[in-house]
Amino acid sequence: MAAKGLSSILIPTDFSAGAELAFDRALHLPLAPNAKITLLHVLPADIPGKLRKAAIDDAEHGLERHLAHARSLAVERGLSPRQFVGDVIEGNAAQQVMKRANTIEADVICIGRHGRRGVIDLFVGSTATRVLRQTEHPVLLVQLPATGPYQHPLFAVDPAHKATSVVKQGLRLVDPSTRRINVFHATPIPYEDFISISADDRVSLRKKFERDGEKALKELLKKLPGFGFHPVVRSGDARTLVLEQAQSLGADLTVLGTHGRSALNRFLMGSVAEWVLSHATNDVLIVRP
Repeated sequence: MAAKGLSSILIPTDFSAGAELAFDRALHLPLAPNAKITLLHVLPADIPGKLRKAAIDDAEHGLERHLAHARSLAVERGLSPRQFVGDVIEGNAAQQVMKRANTIEADVICIGRHGRRGVIDLFVGSTATRVLRQTEHPVLLVQLPATGPYQHPLFAVDPAHKATSVVKQGLRLVDPSTRRINVFHATPIPYEDFISISADDRVSLRKKFERDGEKALKELLKKLPGFGFHPVVRSGDARTLVLEQAQSLGADLTVLGTHGRSALNRFLMGSVAEWVLSHATNDVLIVRP
């Protein structure tokens, strides 16, 4: 059964090349009929009075140019210009992005990775990071030009943490014709670095955890009919294994779940998501189940 198409997408834009990548990717996502794509440009609220009007005028002109280009591309893909709207507002960028995402009930917030300030260049304190930490909406970080829909995704999940929801949400961004979905689980060996065991015992222990992980993953995937899921389980550090797996499979999208709002701060500050976001060569979708 194909996942329901996306009906609302939010694209924060600074009119940069990265924002263009995000918009082009949005056009390649599975869209529902009459889907709405909203472009949002946020100006700082503290621009001095003499410069404020000029900044607003420049931003509005930039948005109109951006929308005109967007609509011309959309027509080529069979979409109506009426499906695209844009706004220039003032305020805290992250707060305004999240507020608008709630207002339009966005299925996904689509952010270009390389802009005037890259998502990872200023990872601590950047707008994208604050959005990732606080929003309840899936966030798609785009860094590759879109040559077509996502057809080779890698879902990196933990079967013990609402992985079903992560997979379901990620599938909404994947080409419905895709029949092979790679689902990866990296299973750590508890206290492996702190215990003294022989090489043979270490191999046996890793194989046991991989078998247990594969069993849990297969049980999870039984609840998700309609796609040809291919489970992959390896033991070790998830940070490097997710990247290795994505590269070896030629994944065009990596989907990662989080463990909730309080955990997300830790998740983004020194764990799997930060590492993947910092080093991935493909697009990454962050989902809070």
